[in-house]
Amino acid sequence: MEYSKAEAIRISNDFIKEVNELEKKYGMKFNSDTGDVYLTFKTTEDDKYWDTISLGWNGDGTGIKVIEKPKSEKIREKALSKLTDEERRELGLS
Repeated sequence: MEYSKAEAIRISNDFIKEVNELEKKYGMKFNSDTGDVYLTFKTTEDDKYWDTISLGWNGDGTGIKVIEKPKSEKIREKALSKLTDEERRELGLS
């Protein structure tokens, strides 16, 4: 389908309204930080109250999908996020 900018904005608003209804239905929320898109949800795990499901693309035209990162990668990302810029430089990470 093709839209004018005004039509695309109107349709996007309708789309977001439907997404909001789905968020309520499933108790999940779409969120985005620095370009990342993810769903948030209340978790039954003891060590936290909220958790996330990453969404993304493979760049092959298949569209948005759930991207499950291995637990070891999540642990590494969490640890790296705690480093200062100086620590990152010293470790050769930036």
